[in-house]
Amino acid sequence: MIRKMLYRYERDGGGYTVSPERPEGKHYNVRWRLIAEEGRAITDGETIVTVIDVQHRKDCETWRDCNLPEELKTETIDEGIQ
Repeated sequence: MIRKMLYRYERDGGGYTVSPERPEGKHYNVRWRLIAEEGRAITDGETIVTVIDVQHRKDCETWRDCNLPEELKTETIDEGIQ
């Protein structure tokens, strides 16, 4: 599983942005994006996904690698090209 730190902050004019780049001069909250390795999934014991954002670093410990269920497998762009 890959863990990436993200920054969530309010944009000028309203709305929010979640970005891997830390904003200069803005208040932000740190988030974590958990990404399954190629051909795998991650689970918290109930939900199985290939990517998810969590709010706290300790939430990362809840998630672990697992096999990718058939229903989550999708055709890649290259597989459809002949």
